Amino acid sequence: MEWLNSLFRGRGTLPASLGQHLFDELTSLEGERLKIDHCEFPEGLLYDVEQGTWADLKGDAIRVGITSLLSWSFGVFSAITFRNIGTSLVRGQVMGTMEGSKHFDVFRSPVSGILSAVNEHLVDEPGLLNRDPYGEAWFAEIRLKDVGELGVLGKLPEAKPRIAELLKERHVHCFAAFPDFEVFDTGVECQAVLAKLNELLERSTPGTVVHVISDDSSAEVEMQRWSDQTGNSIVDMQKEGRIFHYIVRKEH
Repeated sequence: MEWLNSLFRGRGTLPASLGQHLFDELTSLEGERLKIDHCEFPEGLLYDVEQGTWADLKGDAIRVGITSLLSWSFGVFSAITFRNIGTSLVRGQVMGTMEGSKHFDVFRSPVSGILSAVNEHLVDEPGLLNRDPYGEAWFAEIRLKDVGELGVLGKLPEAKPRIAELLKERHVHCFAAFPDFEVFDTGVECQAVLAKLNELLERSTPGTVVHVISDDSSAEVEMQRWSDQTGNSIVDMQKEGRIFHYIVRKEH
């Protein structure tokens, strides 16, 4: 707990009972990834739920990144920027920007502190944010100014209801694989959608992933027949009311 006491130096002594409570709370955040409406949220992290970001305690600093809420709502990420290492931050202050095919936004610091590291790999490979937002695509690290600020961040399962609300409000869909393309048409037979899909896959390389959307009631039968005939895989399927969502992958 020495690092906890060090955060309070110059501001008085950290009460032993409070220090032990915080230490127990923060080091006990371990668990599996919880799925909320098909979107993954690891139970071992702290969350700034409204901003769609996560925080993971690393000694006297926290590592931060984006959640599935943002990863699946930006489209394909194309550009990431950071503020300079050493920048002093207050909670809610902008520490970087994120640009995707559907959205542009800023990354706001979930706590006050000093920006101590950034993930430079994201500059060259912004798509990591789509593929691995909780791992390789961490955003930055912040040296904490006041450990007490961590108390405003949420934990699972307590934060689950609000996360579920935000996913619905923002119409976020998470799937088993992130699509490279999207093919959809409503009010037509599924075969018409499949014709577009086949045309796209003819000029695509193996491994290409496509999100297929149809409101044809025969979609379940037609999509399975298409997969059997072409040898391409159905990676995921979800139904939302009358709308069918399929994630398919070109295999050869």
